[in-house]
Amino acid sequence: MTEIDIPHVEQSSEIVTKNENRSSFRQIPWTLTHGCIALGVLILFRAVFLLFRFMDRSVSMYVIMGLLWILMFCWMIVFPVWVARSQKTLRKPVVTRVLKEFGLAIPIVVCFIIVEGLIVSALQKVNGEVGEVSSAFSKLPGAPHDIRLYFLLVPMFTLGPVAEELFFRGFLYNALRQRLSFWAAIILQALVFTLVHYRCPWTHFVELMTVFIAGVVLARVYAWRKTLWSPIALHALKNFVFVGPVIVLMILNNHTPAKTWQEAERPPDWLKSDFSRIERMATGEEQRLYAINTWGSQGLRLWKKELRCFEAVCHWFPDDREACSRARIGIAHVYQVYLRDFRRAIVESDRIVSKFKDRPEDCAEALIIRGWSYYELGDHEKSRASFQEVVESYASYEWAREAALIGLKELDGE
Repeated sequence: MTEIDIPHVEQSSEIVTKNENRSSFRQIPWTLTHGCIALGVLILFRAVFLLFRFMDRSVSMYVIMGLLWILMFCWMIVFPVWVARSQKTLRKPVVTRVLKEFGLAIPIVVCFIIVEGLIVSALQKVNGEVGEVSSAFSKLPGAPHDIRLYFLLVPMFTLGPVAEELFFRGFLYNALRQRLSFWAAIILQALVFTLVHYRCPWTHFVELMTVFIAGVVLARVYAWRKTLWSPIALHALKNFVFVGPVIVLMILNNHTPAKTWQEAERPPDWLKSDFSRIERMATGEEQRLYAINTWGSQGLRLWKKELRCFEAVCHWFPDDREACSRARIGIAHVYQVYLRDFRRAIVESDRIVSKFKDRPEDCAEALIIRGWSYYELGDHEKSRASFQEVVESYASYEWAREAALIGLKELDGE
């Protein structure tokens, strides 16, 4: 694919002005070799990520995937910049121009999110989907507190937008635009942009459509502003709208897990017994639901405050064994899933099993929490013992038996 002229019919309808040459990447004569190298390496990265989805999700595997993810972004930046530099079209950014594009991107982002929301609602009705669409952002507010998430979140509004705009708009759109009509180039680059974001087999149709629309809008903004700083600003700000609050949540939920069993026997320093700032409900169950609906998974997702409210249940309603048992289950669950404090989750589970023997269903759930906590700590023998106890002693609860069998199956696959 060598450089060819834009069709005459387009030349007659569009006069090339000086403004069209503002973008350094618009001036580059992109060739078939450039396309094969750029897209070939990108396809290789995506193939490796697809293979990783079928492997065990160990800590080391997440680290490797994170490093490869960063490496892919680096490639998407280095390749178009290297070509632009070799063609002597690369210019230094003008600070005032960059600030201007970021300022202009703010109202565009607001309008974009509103319109996107309306389109998503319409697509959901047409496609028969209800509720929130699964996406790269939708489940983040409920993610566990894990330092590794910062390596995922921060690049989403920093390195990621720069890399994707340089690659998809700077390279791909311009390469297509030199050979195709305006809208053909925009549609085709948006399709490639969408395919790269496809997470087989978990991506919904509506999610794919939102990515496609974003690809179209970003390319259209780039064609309008004649500088990549405009789609970079739009992309970064849009991602930050979703990722920023999650980072704030992670900071508010910051917690250091117990490093020893002796430390796990004591509550963390932030779990104070002062309940004066917690609204008191009429019953223990109402108090427990208040904790979940106000601060927990159905509320603000502030896990440490949810734990304080669960502690208030047992403090104010000690005779309500059902509410206290469920509240302690909630504490163990938050430790295990959201704060990733597995030792404290195990200690709390042991207390439930020993103190609430009259609540067999809660004991079964506590054993499952204990089994997965030991699994995360790498003690597979105790993990297996916990799951096996559920199968042998609490098989009458079908949900508990199935959960325990899943744990045993996971252990057998090690």
